[in-house]
Amino acid sequence: MANILIVDDQRSVLLTLEALLTKDGHTVTACMNAVEALRTLAHEPFDLVITDAVMPGGGDGYALTRTIRKQPLVAKVPVILLTGKREKSDIEKGIEAGVNDYVVKPLDPELLLAKIRNLLVSTKESVHFVEAPVQYKADWEIKTEVTSVSELGLKIKSNIPLPFGKILRLNTPLFEDIGIPKIPLRIDSCEEVPGGESFYKIQAHFVGITEKELSPIRLWIRSKKSF
Repeated sequence: MANILIVDDQRSVLLTLEALLTKDGHTVTACMNAVEALRTLAHEPFDLVITDAVMPGGGDGYALTRTIRKQPLVAKVPVILLTGKREKSDIEKGIEAGVNDYVVKPLDPELLLAKIRNLLVSTKESVHFVEAPVQYKADWEIKTEVTSVSELGLKIKSNIPLPFGKILRLNTPLFEDIGIPKIPLRIDSCEEVPGGESFYKIQAHFVGITEKELSPIRLWIRSKKSF
């Protein structure tokens, strides 16, 4: 599977992550601060970094991510930021630092593993996750439609392409119907569908989704889909 670097100043968190990721087939290396993590990254290739946001002494997860993004050899390594902070301003701070995703503690193991798989697969592959087909109009500067919602994110139909990694803040009544605030999305893939009226199929995942937001999404999906 993948070679993953985990960074947290709490040994209990490192042990929990190591057990979860090892069980899923990954190789795990643990560091307790940003300085140690950067030293490790300089000597060994990794497929993914999972780091705590706040770590006293030796830099925090935001600084670690910014440093990674400035290093040519590791600049493209995906980074997941873990934190107990739920404010949207903290999520924005993580996005600005260059993280690929933002996971709020307490961790939901199933969601974390799905996000990891989503970051590790190529754009030609897909992550299998429970979802329900929908048809919601949406507003993002151009004609857009939400065609499917899952616990991981949304599938979108658009008449213009969106670049990989772009942060999208979509206006759609979907969030109101589910009963949650708008959640930032990051573009995972964008594929043109040829035809008389060509359009783009876009896959986007939720960034910084909280446990409080995840529960109503799961209930809403199950109310729309028969298993």
